[in-house]
Amino acid sequence: MSSQVRWGFLGAGGIAPVVAADFQVAGLHIQAVATRDIARTNTFADQFAIPNRHASYEDLVNDPEVDAIYVSTIHPLHVVHGLLAIEAGKHVLIEKPIALTASDAQKLRDAGARKNVLVMEAMWTRFLPSMQAALSAVKGGEIGTPKYAYADFSVLIPPEKAPRLWNREQGGGAHYDLGIYPVSFAVSILGIPDSVEGKSVMTDTGVDAATAATLFYNSGALANINSSMTTVGSISAAVHGTSGRVAIDTPFFEQTSFHIYDNDRKLIRSYSDKIDGRGMQYQAIHFEECLAKGLIESPIMSMRESVQIMEVMESIYRF
Repeated sequence: MSSQVRWGFLGAGGIAPVVAADFQVAGLHIQAVATRDIARTNTFADQFAIPNRHASYEDLVNDPEVDAIYVSTIHPLHVVHGLLAIEAGKHVLIEKPIALTASDAQKLRDAGARKNVLVMEAMWTRFLPSMQAALSAVKGGEIGTPKYAYADFSVLIPPEKAPRLWNREQGGGAHYDLGIYPVSFAVSILGIPDSVEGKSVMTDTGVDAATAATLFYNSGALANINSSMTTVGSISAAVHGTSGRVAIDTPFFEQTSFHIYDNDRKLIRSYSDKIDGRGMQYQAIHFEECLAKGLIESPIMSMRESVQIMEVMESIYRF
């Protein structure tokens, strides 16, 4: 592998252009791209000055000038395309949710271990400076022992705006597209819950319009999470501890501000910092750091945790 990681983009729709732009902000190197349509491949490659253009995903993962693959195809294809890259001996960063089932996530983890390659879920929020600072505040004891977490991701997304989200065959629905953020946030604060209770409001297309759940812990802690694509919510998050709370401003899953209060509701301190781009680059920078250390699982977003999060997702609503 070269001293600079050479990335291949598998898929160029949806979030891929945002990720590619942030890669450029950070000086990361995109060597190749492939989509299902060579014209689309060339358009994307021209936009981001990508030299290697492939007519198939198979050609991309077998490109000797590519070290790592970023997978941005639709959710139901993550396991197929992730395994394709792994079996070709490539390290792979896979968009969240990493799969639609825990068993598929485990397949990716097992394959990565067998091929000795790094596999990581692209839960970009975990790596943002604001989220890292908020997690550091909680884990550093600034609000005492965390006892409650809350996160909402509710936005109005009508079918005409995003048809995929209303299509079951394409992995649509609020829970897996939006709810993965609140679930991952709650787990990052309190860990994997001991039990879960959830409820979904279903559409006539077979996907959930909204899902809410409570995560329970034997320690006495709990978390409330909800997602919706038919109502507008706060898109905020909070952690309550024994001596204070952290309130994360909207949108909590992006680079944002937060405030720490004591139990008298007195403001202790605030965090606010700007970044270049949207922040997709931080997960890739961490990924490259893991590669430099020879790791096959991230210490921040391990495949073990990704599998466990998918188990929680399924406990709330099984796709």
